[in-house]
Amino acid sequence: MDVNEPGVSLMEGPNRTLVALLTMHRSGSSLTANILQRLGMSLGPFELLGAEPTNPYGHFESIPFQRLNRRVQKWAFGFADDMPTSPEIHAHFLETQGAWPTDRTVPAEWLDEGESFTRTLVESGSPCGFKDPRTVLTWPFWQQVFQRIENLEVIPMVLLRSPHEIAMSLCSRTKGLYPYWDALDLTGVHLARLKAIADEREQGAPVARFGSPHYRADLQRLTATCGLTWDEGIVDQVYDHSCVHQLPAAVSHPAQELYNALCGEDWAELDSQANARRIAQDARRYEGLMHERQAEFRDLFERHQAALRHTETLVVEANQRAEHWQAMAERAEGLLNDARAELGQTRNAYELTRECLEQSERNLLQAMECLVSVQERRARVDGAPLPAWEPRAGSESALHELLRQFVQAQDQLDREQEETRRNLDAARAELHGARERIAELQGTIHQREEQLGRTLEREGQLGAEASLLRCRLDRIESHAVLGPALRGRRRVKRIWLKLRQHGRSARIDQPI
Repeated sequence: MDVNEPGVSLMEGPNRTLVALLTMHRSGSSLTANILQRLGMSLGPFELLGAEPTNPYGHFESIPFQRLNRRVQKWAFGFADDMPTSPEIHAHFLETQGAWPTDRTVPAEWLDEGESFTRTLVESGSPCGFKDPRTVLTWPFWQQVFQRIENLEVIPMVLLRSPHEIAMSLCSRTKGLYPYWDALDLTGVHLARLKAIADEREQGAPVARFGSPHYRADLQRLTATCGLTWDEGIVDQVYDHSCVHQLPAAVSHPAQELYNALCGEDWAELDSQANARRIAQDARRYEGLMHERQAEFRDLFERHQAALRHTETLVVEANQRAEHWQAMAERAEGLLNDARAELGQTRNAYELTRECLEQSERNLLQAMECLVSVQERRARVDGAPLPAWEPRAGSESALHELLRQFVQAQDQLDREQEETRRNLDAARAELHGARERIAELQGTIHQREEQLGRTLEREGQLGAEASLLRCRLDRIESHAVLGPALRGRRRVKRIWLKLRQHGRSARIDQPI
């Protein structure tokens, strides 16, 4: 029985119906999900992924399903987005043809999460459904989830688009960063997975061919299969033909063979000349896109080179300033060492002065003892006979001389001590000033080092960006079509420069 035959419905019985829209990226799945929702299919009580410039009406993808799918695809194949960005992951994905890994087990919490989302979706209404192009690759995961839910009828609906249209759409969306033939290879893997899913079902899977004249009729049959009522007015209101920017064309690639196997009659009456013209037009458009991208890369590379030269100049200036501040720091260190030496000398003078003061104190004690002894002798002399007064007179003169010497010594000691104190205060003040200057210089050096570090970090970022641009430019030059064109343009430019050097006309369209 043909599953696309009108009137055939999979809604019979008490089972609840869940529609899984299986498709490759850029295959009209957002439009199809939008139409099915407007016709009555529930997408659940979830927030839907919003619109983007390449999808102005929205994606109609439940965010919980989309986020879980990204994690599962990342776990299984190493990339979560539409296409792998790593050459190694891309090569391994093509080598394994997107085969589900059997050496690992999906985390149980992910299965629980998927079951919770599915039950919430099923309870929101019947029929219900969800779409995410990643589901084609993560279908073994969702089969495990669906087996946990009782009385659930799952309808995998296959939405197809010609591989050439998908590849051109991916190239246009990435502005030429993703190569055309790599996009065809990726599309071939998705179509192979789609065919395997369709072959698993005895009655096959309903198919809609987006971008072909059969799309509207296919979609009407899908609507009947889901138990929905077809409404031409709603479909005309939702279907914006201006959003379809690519036209179908047949290409020589395994992806085309898989596409023909899934919907073979699309190319039964193919006009080879019209197909060749369409491919040529798309090739010219793709080449123009690549030239535009190359010009953008060249301008960006030149700007980065100018920024790199400016950064190198800043680094040189920063190094010069750092050397200048380093020299100033060395001079400040020398001044600090001199101040430390002067401080050591001042400390030595202070110790010497203190020793002199102690010696003077000892001399003063001796003088006081002598004075006491003289006073005692004077007292004894006062009681002696008159002839004994001559020695007393001599003792008084000796005492006065001793006192005068003591006073002089005391004054000299005070002056020396005051001079030492002034020298010590001056040395301390000079040392304090030197320390303050050193602290200022160290702070300035620290700031310059931080500036130099930021400058070097920025230089490293610019160098990495320049290296990435060089790699992209090398990849463009190694392209089978763009490389010779770019090298031919360079040879023409060199001929033009030689003509200018010989004084000939600057125009290259004139005969030499």
